[in-house]
Amino acid sequence: MKVGFTYDLKTDYKSQDGFPQDALAEFDVEETVAEVEAAIKSGGHEVVRIGHVRNLLGCLPRIGVDIVFNLCEGMGNRNRESEVPVILDIYRIPYVGSDGLTLGLTLDKVMAKKAFIADNVLTPKYFVADGSFSASGGIKEDLCGMAFPMIVKPRSEGSSKGISEESVVRDNEALVSQVREVVRQYGQPALVEEFITGQEFTVLVIGNGQPEALAPVHIGILGKLEVDDLIYTSRRVSNTEIGYVCPAKISDALDKKLRQAAVAAYKCVDCRDFGRVDFRVDKQGRPYVLEINPLPSLSTEDVFPLVAKAEGSTYNKLILKVLDIAIKRCGLN
Repeated sequence: MKVGFTYDLKTDYKSQDGFPQDALAEFDVEETVAEVEAAIKSGGHEVVRIGHVRNLLGCLPRIGVDIVFNLCEGMGNRNRESEVPVILDIYRIPYVGSDGLTLGLTLDKVMAKKAFIADNVLTPKYFVADGSFSASGGIKEDLCGMAFPMIVKPRSEGSSKGISEESVVRDNEALVSQVREVVRQYGQPALVEEFITGQEFTVLVIGNGQPEALAPVHIGILGKLEVDDLIYTSRRVSNTEIGYVCPAKISDALDKKLRQAAVAAYKCVDCRDFGRVDFRVDKQGRPYVLEINPLPSLSTEDVFPLVAKAEGSTYNKLILKVLDIAIKRCGLN
C-alpha cells in the first residue's frame, strides 16, 4: 500500500502571547513521526508524509495514496480533530481511525459523558461551569449532589491540557477560582467532575465489529500505584514522574472489568480501528471512564510499546495490525 501520513509536529506551530503554556502538548515530535513511519514501512508499505491539515489541503484532490494514517490533532476549536477525517471523507479517501463525528464527540468531554451515561457506561458525576459560575452559596442540588473533592478541566482539550495540581479542589473558593482560570486560559467552559480517589489505568482497544481490549496499563505517579489524590498532568510526564506497569498486577476480576468497560466506551462513541480509554478505579474496585481518546499517543515513550510487548507482539507489529484493521474495514485488501 501507498500510505499517506497526516500529523501535527510541535515545530510546525509557534506558541503565541496569551496562549497557555501547554497549548502544543497534543502535537507530536519528529521522533514519534519517524517511529510510526518506520513501523508502517516495516510491513512493506510506502509512506508519503503529508503533515498537518493545511498541507493536506494543498495536496488535494489527488494525493496519490491508497489510505491515510491520520494522527492530526488540529488547533483552535472543538472540531479541530475532525478536520482531516471530514476532508478525507469529502474526497472519498480511505483513512485509519475514527471519523469526524466520533473525534468531535470525544474531544468534547461533556458530550462524550452524555453518551456514556446514555449507554450505562460508568463515568464520574459532573456539571459544566462558565466564567459567571459562583458557588458562594454552596453546592446546589442541581449540581448532581456532588461533594468535594472535585476536579476542574477544560471541556474540550486532550493530553491533560489545563490540568495541574490546582485542578483538584476541596472547597467553594478553590472551585470558583479554578473554573474561572480554565475559562480565562482556554476560552471555553470548564468540566467539573467528582474526583475519584484510587488508582489510574488506561486500556487500548483495537478492531471493529467485535473490538478487543488489550492488556490494561497501571499508571503510577511519583512511584505510587495507589495514587489516591495524585493526578496525571502533562507536567509530570515531562518530568518523568509518571510510570507505567503493563501487564498490570491486578486481580483477574478487575482486569475483566477494565476490559469490558473499555470496549463498552469504545463502542458507545463508534470508535474505529483503535483508541485508548482512561480510567480511575475507586476504593471499591469500580472503574470509572474518564475519557476515550480515538487519537492516542503512539510515542514509544507512552504505553503503546508496553501493551504490544504484554500482548506478545512488538511496537511495529501493533502499528501494522491497526493499519491492517483499517485496510480491511475500507475494503482495500
